[in-house]
Amino acid sequence: MAMVMTPYVIAFLKFYFIFTVIVMILFAIRHFIFTFNRMYCEQKLYYQDIIDSDLPFITVLIPMHNEEKVAHGVLDALLESNYPVEKFEVIPINDFSEDGTKEILEDYAVRYGNIHPLHRNSGERGKPAALNRAMEMAQGEIIVVFDADYLPGKGLLENLSTAFLDPEVGAVMGRVVPVNTKANFLTRLLDLERSGGYQVDQQARYNLNLIPQYGGTVGGYRKDLMMGTDGFNTKILAEDTELTYRLFCSGWKVIVC
Repeated sequence: MAMVMTPYVIAFLKFYFIFTVIVMILFAIRHFIFTFNRMYCEQKLYYQDIIDSDLPFITVLIPMHNEEKVAHGVLDALLESNYPVEKFEVIPINDFSEDGTKEILEDYAVRYGNIHPLHRNSGERGKPAALNRAMEMAQGEIIVVFDADYLPGKGLLENLSTAFLDPEVGAVMGRVVPVNTKANFLTRLLDLERSGGYQVDQQARYNLNLIPQYGGTVGGYRKDLMMGTDGFNTKILAEDTELTYRLFCSGWKVIVC
């Protein structure tokens, strides 16, 4: 059956097309400004040159769901960290896993005194709910979060935690660097996206005193700020972005490491 579009439908489609083009142009201008800033302007320094023996006690949270293939990697990397072992604990969160994740975590808990697994088999599912539950048992004043497939370098915990010596910092975001970029065309594209996101977008926002985003992994935040506002909202899909705006609206700084 043939359909005749009314003038109102045609007008709406024209408006929608023009609006989309304008948004894309503004987005391109934004990225041009950010790229120019990264290439030619003075770069804002991080706190990596601060040397302080009074490091905070931190809790590393690692949400896991069926992560038996990568669990060893992240835990072994953290155990090789140069952060004082008496000043950090690791809580890997086994969130409704159906593979061998639980057995792997229990084995590490037996062998290492600062690894305390949390097994979740009931209640609300998902990363925000898992983090909320883990924060209740966390002893650290600073919470650092890694995804299960991340391999933190030896100095990363110290680099991230140093930012919190600044009493105005509420959260810090690190950098994600893919390790399998040469595997295929898709991994190369993802590496390009990550490089643009972290090396250009995030750093330029930091340089220009805008709002860098806490990205949900390879980052940290003050535990009392979250516990004082009932933790992550489990009804929000992008809990990391919500935390970024929550901190900014409360006067805290989000910075890039």
